[in-house]
Amino acid sequence: MSETNSNHDLEEFRQQWKKELDKKLKQREPIDKTGPGSTSKIDLDGTHTPTHKVNQFSDYSLPPVSAEHALVPLHDDNSCDGFEVNTFKPRQETTSSDAASEYFPFKILTQFLNEAPKRIGSKQTKAALKSPPATLSKKRYFQKMEEKASKKTKEEIDIKDTTSEKKGTEGKEESKKMLDLFIADLDDINEIPFFDTCVPREVAIKIFHHLDMKSLCMCSQVSHSWRSLADDELLWFQIFLQLGLSETDSNIHVSHGSDWKGRVRCLVEQRQLLDANWKARTGKPYQLIYAQGRVLCAVHSHGSTIVAGYTNCKVRLWDTKTGDTCTFNASNTALVLDEESEDDVLCRMENWVQHLQTSEKYTAASFAHGFVDVWSSDAGTEPIYTLPFNTRNVTSLALRDVETGSIDRGNHACVMAAAQGTRVQASYINDQNGHVLADFDMPGKVTQVSWLGDLPSHQQANLLITSQNTVNIKNIELPVESIQPKQHGPVEMTEVHNVYWAPITAVSLRPNSSDVAVGFSVHAGASAQIKVNVYDLSSLHLTATLTGHTWVISSIYLPENLPKQLITGSGDRKIRLYDLQSANFPMLTLAGHSAEVTCVEMDDWKIVSADKAGFVFVWDQRMARKLWDVHNRHPVDFCHCEERLLIIGNIPHQKFPISDEFDKISSLRYRGTVQVYDFLANQQREDIPDICLSGYNEPEAFNYNIGLAVPYDQVT
Repeated sequence: MSETNSNHDLEEFRQQWKKELDKKLKQREPIDKTGPGSTSKIDLDGTHTPTHKVNQFSDYSLPPVSAEHALVPLHDDNSCDGFEVNTFKPRQETTSSDAASEYFPFKILTQFLNEAPKRIGSKQTKAALKSPPATLSKKRYFQKMEEKASKKTKEEIDIKDTTSEKKGTEGKEESKKMLDLFIADLDDINEIPFFDTCVPREVAIKIFHHLDMKSLCMCSQVSHSWRSLADDELLWFQIFLQLGLSETDSNIHVSHGSDWKGRVRCLVEQRQLLDANWKARTGKPYQLIYAQGRVLCAVHSHGSTIVAGYTNCKVRLWDTKTGDTCTFNASNTALVLDEESEDDVLCRMENWVQHLQTSEKYTAASFAHGFVDVWSSDAGTEPIYTLPFNTRNVTSLALRDVETGSIDRGNHACVMAAAQGTRVQASYINDQNGHVLADFDMPGKVTQVSWLGDLPSHQQANLLITSQNTVNIKNIELPVESIQPKQHGPVEMTEVHNVYWAPITAVSLRPNSSDVAVGFSVHAGASAQIKVNVYDLSSLHLTATLTGHTWVISSIYLPENLPKQLITGSGDRKIRLYDLQSANFPMLTLAGHSAEVTCVEMDDWKIVSADKAGFVFVWDQRMARKLWDVHNRHPVDFCHCEERLLIIGNIPHQKFPISDEFDKISSLRYRGTVQVYDFLANQQREDIPDICLSGYNEPEAFNYNIGLAVPYDQVT
């Protein structure tokens, strides 16, 4: 605060000084006709005797000062109206009374210098007078100006009026120069140079740590020292981790590589190319075919791993990164007959894969004959665990890896939950064996089970169970040291959603969050109301109720990177995007599908949706229009988009088409397809000349890659 007041007082002092100088210079113009540095006095004999204007500090030597005149009194008022030009003959001594009528700034300097002999000893005073301090450098400037004025001769006095006016203008300019010099010296005293401030490098790196990538690039253009700080390897290594890193390289350290800024640049360019390829549909298509599997029944994916189940009870696995494939065998392929049927052909109860779930290390599949098999990617093609049920048709399946820790040190493990009718079973499985953790019945028929969040290797896991009208959470304790089955008491669950006469049609979870969305239809009165309730599982509170649908909600998606957005697809063939912070009505509605929407996903700029007619649409969220589409004859039952992959599973309705006795394998038109689009694959031919492969960004200092795919693209 004191510094602000001092700066304010200094500025007022400068402005007052300038006004007074301008005022006095205007008063001097009609009098000063002989030049800027001298005046003339007419004696009795008619001769002109030149006199000179001298300030009190024309010489560094000071006259002896008596005790009574050691301190020169100032006027009571703070104004400088008493400024007068003192004319005197050479060698005339200046007294304290003359100093009292001087210009106000010089009064301050006069008082300072007159107090000096009294405050310090005589020896110190002489030494100080012989070598004046650096702060009095402005006296030298004024002294030189007075010496130049004293050297003028009488001939200069007889110059014409025009010449004297010019010299008066020059004197005014010299006075302004003196004022500017004094103000500049004051600025040098008060200003602190920014770049001369010394800060330890560790502290500077800590400050730069809070900047983003764009701000660091701007700081690197300030100076060489700032560039050294902004290009530090530790800063760009942290940005490299923030942009995204694969799970296999999660233990990487800054010392494991160099030029992290160049790596970040490559990642940014790769993402820009990826977005451009998505907009222009520049992707390499793959069709994953397994002819021996007959008809496709189920598809699921996790990262770069894709699994597909067929009517011959085989499960096919593809790894899109390495190109490896694997075929898993079912534990039971025995023929099952229906005793109530009299026809030999109709009495055969066919078996096929109903549901599929895969993770990083494990794959689980439920079969129509009423059992669930679990395979390990490191344990071969035979199942490591089988969970039997008493009846057919498993309705839901959920699989999640367990973080390795105190349970099985050095081994992998997973938990699996399956529902059949009102019965729910949860099992713990490792590479050697598995056992049932919980086996209980629900009041109503279970339609979906899901594990909540990442499962730690201790305490308990939370299972979300969806019935016809209710949504509950079941806490299941995980084993700590032993793998012996645990005895469970009465079923204790936490109710999340319960609305009477409102069947639930869709449930979705936000990854790594506590948000859950429930879509339901309220059949009350003459019309039905279609709503979506969003709950916070940490507090079990209802956070939002979304409306605007005209038909049954078939799919809901909550994006992980957009915590305040939600998107739905319904039977009215429309897609609705909601902002949970703004309103309960959709902020964007997309129409264009010809059948019920089965799958919908989104990220920060695009929306991918699929329907039962076999269409997959890619929408631009900001432009609210379709970019491109893909079509197949079979309905789309599975559609998932990764950062660089688009995975589509077209599953036919009829699993066992009628064919003649010579057709052992179903025709391709009935089998279904698994399509994959890779938007970062290299599609260049080997025979293309190098001159045709030059890009826009080859010059190091420029980037002419002008994107005009959609109107909102910026020129970079």
